[in-house]
Amino acid sequence: MYIRLTKAPSNKDYLVYLVESYRDEQKKTKQRIIKSFGKLGDLTKEDPDALEKLKRWAKEETERQKKEKNVTFSLDLGEAQAGDQKPRNLGYAVLEHFYNTLGIKDVLKKHQGTTRFRHDLDEILRLLVFSRALAPASKQRTYADRGNYFLGLADFPLAAVYKSLDHLHALKDAIMKQMHRAITEEYGRDCTLVFYDVTNYYFESDVFTGLRQKGVSKEKKKTGIVQMGLFLDANGVPITYELFPGNTNDYATMKPILTKVKEDFGIENITIVADKGNNSAANTAYIDEQGDHYIIAQRIRYPGNKLADIVLDEEGYKQTPNGFRFKTVARERKAGSRSITEHLICVYSEKEAAYQRRKRGDLEEILQKFLDDPSLLKSSNRFGMKKYIQTEEVEPTTGELRHTKTVATFDREKYERDTALDGYYALVTNDLSLSAFDVIKAYKGLYRIEESFRVTKSDLEGRPVYVWSDAHIRGHFLTCYIALTLYRLLQRKTDCKYSVKSLQEALTSAQAVKLQKDIYLLHDTTEVFKEVNRLFEYSLDYKRMRLEDLRASLKAIARP
Repeated sequence: MYIRLTKAPSNKDYLVYLVESYRDEQKKTKQRIIKSFGKLGDLTKEDPDALEKLKRWAKEETERQKKEKNVTFSLDLGEAQAGDQKPRNLGYAVLEHFYNTLGIKDVLKKHQGTTRFRHDLDEILRLLVFSRALAPASKQRTYADRGNYFLGLADFPLAAVYKSLDHLHALKDAIMKQMHRAITEEYGRDCTLVFYDVTNYYFESDVFTGLRQKGVSKEKKKTGIVQMGLFLDANGVPITYELFPGNTNDYATMKPILTKVKEDFGIENITIVADKGNNSAANTAYIDEQGDHYIIAQRIRYPGNKLADIVLDEEGYKQTPNGFRFKTVARERKAGSRSITEHLICVYSEKEAAYQRRKRGDLEEILQKFLDDPSLLKSSNRFGMKKYIQTEEVEPTTGELRHTKTVATFDREKYERDTALDGYYALVTNDLSLSAFDVIKAYKGLYRIEESFRVTKSDLEGRPVYVWSDAHIRGHFLTCYIALTLYRLLQRKTDCKYSVKSLQEALTSAQAVKLQKDIYLLHDTTEVFKEVNRLFEYSLDYKRMRLEDLRASLKAIARP
């Protein structure tokens, strides 16, 4: 396998593909695309070394598969069938342990008794969730690879997988309630402090219907997107989520999901931590009316914003030993018809200021290029530079406004105002009992939700979305949500020592291949998997195991 770059249709970028060589029926060597990673520009925007990392990964993966193939071909095939030589994953049993603890099967079983769907919903959901967690792929590919686990699934057609998404969509609320009850009882759940944020997922389709609508894509995609609002508890474990059409404003998502959370889960007296994208008068007024509290970031960069004057006023700031300054300002704010007493926490971090300066680079030099040639503004908005440049159509000789030549001017006052705000941010809270340190500490925990979105999008490959109907879209995201929750519970069990990516690689490394009748050869696993395996009573750290013992160990590990 190798990474191939192909010129994008726009001729302005390259598409990145994972490709492998194979021989067709005439024994001719050909290539086929295994996976698309999207545009090179999008990849390197987040990580400048992304291309080199992908190339190294493709090379390592090729070597790994060669070794795996060599092991397979070296087996004693005396009593084995050729089809039995494919490695089967064992790591799923660790995730199955948490899945069984959540009691989802009870909800599915109760529902199935009221329907004419004759295939086992629980078996299908396990396949979809464990595959999403360990080997994310399309529903069709997941179905084709269903023999990769020791799940002992009953026979069902591919059509049943898609049909199951309709049922899962209908059961979403019941499953959320059951998961919340189980997590509260089995692991302890702290919902006095919750984190909320919104993101979106894109589709590989320009059709806009139902949930798939045109909106502001986080990945700058032109296709339809769907919005997701997510709540996490104080430990970073998901509480619930809701989907909204892609054209829904972030502000508009908080109130309906918050109302649902409190009604469905009976949660009272909560403090909601959110980013500035959710700071609206309607949201803060609603939270305050409910007797709840909020800690929300406040925008300090926008035209006519007097808040910037408060932030930049050095009076009242206190210096801390760990390198940042802060001050607390009491204020009354009008939120709709409601007047709210708040504390405004202004914070300055030299580390954040240095980061923003590095990100901006020598912006004045870059701006000069656009001032010299205003036509370039039509194709670029690097670092939001357009907000610093005003353009007018003037007649070159007289300077009168005419549609003859574009002249650009630099708004230096706005630019200097923004650069002066480097390193500053502001938080507002209606909980006047909290110290500034408490507010800042709570807000810093918001990284957990941003990381959850990254995991769902990248490690679980929740996007791009390939199913089209609203019910199937909702069913798809339910499987992603459950997979994320299983990993979060596993992280808690391992004292949060490992990232989801490390755990995913660890569970994927646990493989077994049939050596001879009822004897299986176990592959070497990562050190992380060995550490995870030690947390359970039964071990999979052997070179060979009898099928009977292997199944007994998997069953014991999966036991709630």
